[in-house]
Amino acid sequence: MADPAPPIDESAAPVNPEPPAAEPERFLIDSPAALRAIAHPLRQQILFELAVRESARAVDLAQTLGQPANSISFHLRALAKAGMIVEAPELAHDRRDRVWRRAADAFEIDRKLPGSSAAVAPILDWLRASIESEPDEHARGEFTARPILLSKAEAKQLGAELTAVIERWHDRAQEGESRQDGADRIHHQVLFAIGRRRLGGSHPLADQLP
Repeated sequence: MADPAPPIDESAAPVNPEPPAAEPERFLIDSPAALRAIAHPLRQQILFELAVRESARAVDLAQTLGQPANSISFHLRALAKAGMIVEAPELAHDRRDRVWRRAADAFEIDRKLPGSSAAVAPILDWLRASIESEPDEHARGEFTARPILLSKAEAKQLGAELTAVIERWHDRAQEGESRQDGADRIHHQVLFAIGRRRLGGSHPLADQLP
C-alpha cells in the first residue's frame, strides 16, 4: 500500500509570484529655490524631453527644443544645482562629454509652498491650448471629466493606479523605440488630476458664455 500523499500547504507562496509594481521615485519640491528652478517653462521642457529620452546631451536638447546650446547648458546647470538632474558618466564618451538624466521619475510640488501655482502654469497653458485647438492628422487629444464619490484612501489608490498605467505605457514606448519597431511616435503629454470638487457657486467665465 502506497504511503499517503503529504498534505498541501495552501499558505505556501506561489512558485512565480507576481512582483509588486515599483513605486516611481519622486523628487519633492519643498523650497523656494527648487520651485524657481522648475517654474521656468524651458526647464520643464528639458525635464519632459529627458523623461522621453531618458538621457541626453545639451546639443541634443538644443536641437530638439530649437534653443541655443549655451542657453540649454545654462538651464541644465540650474536644474543640476537644484538636484533635479544628474550626470550619467557611464554614457559619456570621455571626461568632457556631459550626459544628463533626471534624478527622479516624478516631481511633486509642496502645495503649501508660496507661489507653487506658478510651476504648473505652463502645463495649464498647454491644457488650455490643447482644448481650444483643432485636432490635426498626427494627434487627437482625449479629455475626460467625471465626478466620482471617493474616500480619501480610494482617491489615493485611484491616483496610484493611473500613475502605474502611464508608467507602463511610457516603458512600452521606450522599448518600442529601442527595438526600432517602425511606429510613428510623436511627443504627447499625459495629465490627470484628482481632487475634491466643491459644488455650488459660479465660475467667472460663465458670464461670458452665449
